[in-house]
Amino acid sequence: MKTLTIHVPDEVYEACEREAALTGRSVEQCVVEFLLKYGPRPQPELSEEERRAAMERLERYIGAVCSGDSQSADNERIDADLAGEYSALHQEAL
Repeated sequence: MKTLTIHVPDEVYEACEREAALTGRSVEQCVVEFLLKYGPRPQPELSEEERRAAMERLERYIGAVCSGDSQSADNERIDADLAGEYSALHQEAL
C-alpha cells in the first residue's frame, strides 16, 4: 500500500469528517472508499486483434448521425459559438 498526501479545501475535509462520523469510519477510510468507487480505473491491455476489433466497432458509428447542418463541423463557427456562450455566461454572473 502506498501513502498519498493531498491538500483539500477546508470545506471538503469537513465534509469527509462528517461522513466519517456518521458512518463510524476514519476520514482516511472514507476517502479511500470514495477513490475506489469513483477514481480512475486501469484500462485492460488489449491484444492487437482486440484493439482492431474495438476500432471496427467504433468506426461503425462514424457518420451515423446527421445534424441537418452542413456547416456543423466548421471549426471557426464552433469556436465563435463557444466564445459567445462563454461570454454570455460571464455576463450573467455580473
